[in-house]
Amino acid sequence: MSGLYGRIQQPWRGSSITFDLSRLVLCVAVITSILCIGEFVWIRRLTDGLQRVPNDPFDNTFASYLQERTSHSIWHENYQSFIHNAIPVPIHSHNDYSHRMPLFEALGSGCVSVEADVHLHRSELYVGHGTARKREASTLRAMYLEPLKRMIDAQNTDITDGDWRGMFNHAPKQTVLLLIDHKTSGPETLAELNIQLQPLRDVNYLTYWNGTHRIMGPLTIVATGNAPFSSILALNSTHRDIFFDAPLAHLPSIHDDYSTSTPSYAYNISNSYLASTPWHLLRTHPYPIYDNQLAQLLTASNKDVFASQLDQAESRELVTRYWDVPSKPENVREIAWRELVGRGVGLLNMDDMGVVRARARGWGRVVVHHD
Repeated sequence: MSGLYGRIQQPWRGSSITFDLSRLVLCVAVITSILCIGEFVWIRRLTDGLQRVPNDPFDNTFASYLQERTSHSIWHENYQSFIHNAIPVPIHSHNDYSHRMPLFEALGSGCVSVEADVHLHRSELYVGHGTARKREASTLRAMYLEPLKRMIDAQNTDITDGDWRGMFNHAPKQTVLLLIDHKTSGPETLAELNIQLQPLRDVNYLTYWNGTHRIMGPLTIVATGNAPFSSILALNSTHRDIFFDAPLAHLPSIHDDYSTSTPSYAYNISNSYLASTPWHLLRTHPYPIYDNQLAQLLTASNKDVFASQLDQAESRELVTRYWDVPSKPENVREIAWRELVGRGVGLLNMDDMGVVRARARGWGRVVVHHD
């Protein structure tokens, strides 16, 4: 009888289990759907600001020039007026020479900093990331130095001696940074750069160190890549107008002097302008110190080493820059940018000028230096 009872009850138990499993699957499906919808809404919220602006004013203005290069010279009043009226943003145009319009597109997008990779060949500096294209059109003079001088000239036709107006009408005292990434031997490349800057030096357009103070100009030259720090230090100490791109991840140096009330740093405002590092070496928070007694015993040197990269740069009066910031996926890129901008990073590297223009009013304010 018990065997018969067991056989009779078994179907009922199976039906109950099937019903419970169905409810479980339904609950899991509902929860999963809610999570997916929530994730979709969150990602859309993050990426909405990264969408390209329809009818991009830059593309509309320069459309015929980009297609034919014959409708007007780049120096046409309409083009130059557009560039000078761009809203400046704290963005560094990385790999600028690879853009559709090197220099001009970056400035027209509001970038306050551009970068040129240079190779020295027979007393000439050629622009390019790989092997230099040895032709006149790709020289540093033709692509950057002469156009920059001409644009600054146009902004200063009615300016009295000792004063200056920068590239951007909306921030006339904002300097433009030109990073020269030395791809060939540092000392020789820097020496040639120093020679080629003379026309800009003659008209007082370059930011320089006068021995006691930094005197700002509409254009600031920063040497990076293979440029040796020792060669920067060897420049005229009372008119140094080429500055170093200091290593942000390694600013504390054995040459720093903490014995005075105001420490003397190896990398400082007299010889450096930027402090840069790749994203993977980012450290925006100080090292934690959990022992209060230990914290009280720290020397000035210890405190500097434990400080965040941003604080280290600020104490040396340098502008911070991070490169190789994530570009994909877009939600990660947006989070990284917002975090860095929110913490007061000086410059962000960018390759896509379209994204810069689409986000022009969301990068934060440009810090204008009045030294």
